[in-house]
Amino acid sequence: MQRSLILAIALVMFTGCAPQPEVTPQKACMSASQLNAYGYDHLEKVAKLLREDKKNIESFEGFISTMKGTVDNYADMIKSSVYISNVVRFLPIPYAGEVCNTTKLISKTVLNLGSAASTLNKYKNSTEYFLSNFDKLNRTQASAAEISKLAIYADTKLLNDAKNLENSLKEISASTEMMAATTQSISDALDTTGNYVNQAKNFAGLSQSSGEDKKNVVQNRNSINARMIQLNQKIVSLEKSGQSHRYNIAKARIYSELAVQLEQ
Repeated sequence: MQRSLILAIALVMFTGCAPQPEVTPQKACMSASQLNAYGYDHLEKVAKLLREDKKNIESFEGFISTMKGTVDNYADMIKSSVYISNVVRFLPIPYAGEVCNTTKLISKTVLNLGSAASTLNKYKNSTEYFLSNFDKLNRTQASAAEISKLAIYADTKLLNDAKNLENSLKEISASTEMMAATTQSISDALDTTGNYVNQAKNFAGLSQSSGEDKKNVVQNRNSINARMIQLNQKIVSLEKSGQSHRYNIAKARIYSELAVQLEQ
């Protein structure tokens, strides 16, 4: 009963057809083949956008590798200088939350990068599966069941993998923001004589930082900030694609499932 009601409402909503008088047997305003064609058209839009985004998605692997190098350089900077490593102990680092020291921050970022690599691989696989199966369909010959099956896959698997990748990148963005804040604090410490810097000097037994320390900090700060800009651009791109995919996949699924009902 509920299924029939949904079917009737959807037919009216998508076709603008008014219900027939009760004395006349109600007929569908659109045929299964018409609904099927609409479902195919929306899946075609998904496939087109996926192909356009393919080069951008493939660049994620290179970005993750570059980001890993940035994290490694950050870790080396902390470890290579006794002065810097001890200054960090006294920094009032913002955004840290549960991350209480740089070691945990670095580990967290590396873990996030590993997770992003895994989710990226899953999204690429689901994208390839969708595209290869869509290419097997013919607009005039594909059955409603075939189109519905692919629409359901896109709705439950493809979109889920895309969202997981987006969430993984956001996790990297959050930990990278902490790294950027830490690096900026280190840079400020090297240029000021605040109390926490004096504490670090006393702890380390050093009177001043070296010119190499300042150079390394500036290089790391600039590198991290550049990676953050790239990362946020990729997140925005995924979000925009996701919105378009959700709209077209939802339409494809509705049309194809209505066509399946009419064919029964």
